[in-house]
Amino acid sequence: MIRMTTKRKKVYSVFENSNKPINAENILDVLGDENINLSTIYRAIECFINNDLLLSFHFNNKTYYILDNEGNHYHYFICTNCLFMKKINCNMNPIIKKLEDENNFLITNHEMNVYGLCNSCNI
Repeated sequence: MIRMTTKRKKVYSVFENSNKPINAENILDVLGDENINLSTIYRAIECFINNDLLLSFHFNNKTYYILDNEGNHYHYFICTNCLFMKKINCNMNPIIKKLEDENNFLITNHEMNVYGLCNSCNI
């Protein structure tokens, strides 16, 4: 159970109201007049990630975050222009099992994102 402080609620509300991935600086811009600093935003993000509420990914030397309300594992197509994300079902389980068996290694997580241009940006 997460202790939702007033500042965490404010940060979480930015994620709830965003329809695309955002980074910590974006959140600071949105909450600029809310008397909240960047380190508080990063601590809130870390708390949300540790409690499986956010997904994170790296793009252009920045880390972006998006809500993960479903709790299921997906991969994503990510538009490099507008950051539109489309879910891709994960079909990696047979491959992961084979890799574990061949390498005597327990895989606990994996990530895969596919980058390109969405239909709107590919004009």
